[in-house]
Amino acid sequence: MNIQENVDIKNYSTLKVGGVFRYFVTIKKKEDLPSLYAIAQSDVRYKSIPIFILGGGSNSIFSDGVLNVIATKIDIKGFEVIKEDAEYAEIRAGAGEIWDELVGKTVEMSLSGLESLSAIPGVVGATPVQNVGAYGAEVKDSIIEVEVFDTFDKTIKYLSNNDCKFGYRDSIFKGEAKGRYIITSVVYRLSKLSPKIPKYPDTERYFKEKNITNPNVKDVRDAIIFIRSNKLPNPKDIPNVGSFFKNPIISKDIADQILINYPNAKFFPIDERNTKIPAGWLIENAGLKGKSFGKVAVYDKNALVLINTGGATKEDIIKTKNEIIKIVQDKFGIILEQEPEVV
Repeated sequence: MNIQENVDIKNYSTLKVGGVFRYFVTIKKKEDLPSLYAIAQSDVRYKSIPIFILGGGSNSIFSDGVLNVIATKIDIKGFEVIKEDAEYAEIRAGAGEIWDELVGKTVEMSLSGLESLSAIPGVVGATPVQNVGAYGAEVKDSIIEVEVFDTFDKTIKYLSNNDCKFGYRDSIFKGEAKGRYIITSVVYRLSKLSPKIPKYPDTERYFKEKNITNPNVKDVRDAIIFIRSNKLPNPKDIPNVGSFFKNPIISKDIADQILINYPNAKFFPIDERNTKIPAGWLIENAGLKGKSFGKVAVYDKNALVLINTGGATKEDIIKTKNEIIKIVQDKFGIILEQEPEVV
């Protein structure tokens, strides 16, 4: 096990923000996790230094200077079909698999369930933590089981979908069990039936223009990739963490009041009492789309995305975020919440 020192964080951050990890290690098999914790507890160099689990770096804002952690990149690979019948297939994927490559594999197998989550950066193991979602789908809709390493008793355990306590951009891994479990693999149950067109303006418009009424799973993936590529910057070219703010869920009464002034706005009813409003819509209609805040800017093609225009620090990101939250709150009375975690 090779534990490196003073590794540049920017190489592991899609936002290209951060200083250095004091220590860094890559884990390629789950059997190495007990050894890592044993070393961290017994070697005087690592005592009192926390182990930080690093995903794809696409949902984190890292601090500048020396981050005093043992950054642990989970690079556990693997893909297999573990159960199958006429209508469904269950697959297991290692936590280190690239998420969009996994989605691509399932689409090639004509399996439906993940196609609306195409083109999302990151790795498999990070997606249950955030309960990643897009275009009406969330990973919780397909997850059967999450295999984890329990850092309390240093054993492998299996959490059911209910055990994970999934919520909107939330899970047990972000809440009561934060820091306890290290995800090593995930099992998904996917359908062999034809998918439905996601009920979002962009996707409905795409299929109408293509004159496709009964898309197959590849059609849906192609649509999502096309739409996202035109709305979201590639982090390899423009540093970002994708959607920076959660879409707020507010009371229907407040949503109706906003619609008086913006009758053409597209909101999404959750139930009789609650409505989801796109955070990007709020930011854009607060006049912030494309606005520069120094080394950070609101992306000019999608107000939900903050981009690092060059040399931004964590403080620059946080300052910009706070200004946007205040401006939106002053205009609409709604407080935005950020998606990425500050480390």
